[in-house]
Amino acid sequence: MFCGSALAEPGDVFVPYVSVMASHDDNLYRLGSEEEGQRRLGTTNLSDTSRRLGVGLDIDKMISQQRLIASLNMSRTTYDRFSNLNNDGKNASVKLNWHLGSKVEGNVGTSYVEALTPFSDFRTTERNIRSQKRVFADAAWRFHPSWRISTSASRDQLSYDLSSQRANDRNLNSEIIGIDYLSAGNGSIGLQMGHSTGAYRYPELLGQFQIANDYSQDDFKAKIDWIATGKTRLQFLGGLVQRKHDAFSDRDFSGFNARLVATHQLTGKITLTANVYREIGSVDDTTASYTLNNGVSVVSSWSVSSKIRLDAQIRNEKRAYAGTPILPSIPLSDRADTYRNLSLTANYMPTRKWTIGLNAYRDQQSSNQAIGAYRANGMTLNTRYEF
Repeated sequence: MFCGSALAEPGDVFVPYVSVMASHDDNLYRLGSEEEGQRRLGTTNLSDTSRRLGVGLDIDKMISQQRLIASLNMSRTTYDRFSNLNNDGKNASVKLNWHLGSKVEGNVGTSYVEALTPFSDFRTTERNIRSQKRVFADAAWRFHPSWRISTSASRDQLSYDLSSQRANDRNLNSEIIGIDYLSAGNGSIGLQMGHSTGAYRYPELLGQFQIANDYSQDDFKAKIDWIATGKTRLQFLGGLVQRKHDAFSDRDFSGFNARLVATHQLTGKITLTANVYREIGSVDDTTASYTLNNGVSVVSSWSVSSKIRLDAQIRNEKRAYAGTPILPSIPLSDRADTYRNLSLTANYMPTRKWTIGLNAYRDQQSSNQAIGAYRANGMTLNTRYEF
């Protein structure tokens, strides 16, 4: 839910640490009412308190022009009431930032995350562990003082240990190539083309039917990074997106996706960041092919002192379930959800190696359907000590 920032600087090669977190949530399973809790859990008390103990190691080492960054973390989470959710978490990553002279650079790396799936993602009350694996590589060549060409490739693997969710196990392969014009003011403007394929390892079962959800997607987008003033930066990525399904062409999508991020340094200690986006999202719903997500978020960060930092975030996202159902016999979905989140975080660093964090949040989702609506409030206390 929340973790203090790592404090290691380049040159602090090996940084082992321990972390402890205590969290309370008044609607852990993200259910719509106490009556639903009684029906599905046998209780109207939907709250629980959890504790997480973690140990880890951060590595940050310069090797000539190359920089190696790696991390390893293992944790144990236990719950007071819903002890069936007790789980072990794993998080590992390694990245090499490489350089060839002053004009060619890139990254290559891999990561693995194993953790409990958030209950807001799936309407289930069972323990569901999600594993995410990623391998990536990218490179950029500044072949002219004002021009840069870049390319990247990645493979993401997603799997769930719950048998009822295995239809969502997938492999996603993506390739991107782009070109940018670099201005004298450190800004840039460019174009990028992307291609990705989503392959699901198991078919989705709907009665006697087996549904194949494999797809391919092509993107053509403009990319802008504009330093408007010494205090304001605008970043934009948007353009045409076309998704085609291998089995059901009626479920295809063609439209416009975009994301705009504006960052403003209000004072020397206060930063505001606004994020506005319109993007296609995947959906686990037989009545719709995808969701169209329109959202906005605002984040404010205040460095009160060298030891205290405050962060506030508000987010609002509207999700319209769109597209053609899996089978013609299923009515077209008119479901629409609105998700809101408010989060307040305080970080205190008594020493350079010790961080204490307190986070309070409110999650709320409304829907025009009988399912999907919930409200949750929670608080997390986290501390981390580096050796």
